[in-house]
Amino acid sequence: MEYKHENVIGLIGYCDEKDEKIIIYEYAPKGSLDRYLNDASLTWVKRLNICIDVASAFDFLHGGVGKKAKVIHRDIKTENILLNNDWNAKVADFGLSLISPIIQETDYVIDHACGTRGYLDPLYYKSGFLTIESDIYSFGVVLFEILCGRSTFIIHKHEGRYLPDFIKNKFEEGMLDEVVFEQIREKIEPKSLTTFQTIAYQCLHHEREKRPTTKEVLTQLKKALEFQVSNNHWNSIFFSFNDIKSYVW
Repeated sequence: MEYKHENVIGLIGYCDEKDEKIIIYEYAPKGSLDRYLNDASLTWVKRLNICIDVASAFDFLHGGVGKKAKVIHRDIKTENILLNNDWNAKVADFGLSLISPIIQETDYVIDHACGTRGYLDPLYYKSGFLTIESDIYSFGVVLFEILCGRSTFIIHKHEGRYLPDFIKNKFEEGMLDEVVFEQIREKIEPKSLTTFQTIAYQCLHHEREKRPTTKEVLTQLKKALEFQVSNNHWNSIFFSFNDIKSYVW
């Protein structure tokens, strides 16, 4: 209850008396993000804003929340990102989370690997060394799910591999643009897409040291949104001018 942020699901209260064990959280009317990945009404701008919300939440949690501890989620996936009526995203399900003191000498925790296959950082899975970069990897998977309009599980079902390997293969083939959700592909400003793909791909880097921080991810996502909104603005002016010109002529 001490970790309050507009993009972290609020804990209202709990009951732990006798046989009653209840946890009450803030209600998110639209449910989880995974339900909307292939929804064409979820525009690119809405998708970017959701990504920014999630990045803001992790910038808050990874930054130590103004305290002496940082939170490592360990199970970042679209099922654990909830949406309210205004499409604002809230990170939820902290059942596997660990709190790591900022003042300790090491920046990792040795732990039995937990999380969800298809999102799990392969280095954490193999070594048991958990760092905040493990969350970054999982977030990278989420970013590409939002871009592709498909979950890592659907991709595994049709391609025989989870999203990270699928994306890396497409990148090596120079076909990364082809993975973009078809229903929104033509409406994305190229600069916005390139900025988004670049930072999302960096999140999936095999070497932890080369993955971006949540603050860096947040900055680049905001740039992607700026490129998109700016392009939409000028298109709006252009079409309005053409409408006036047609009317006058």
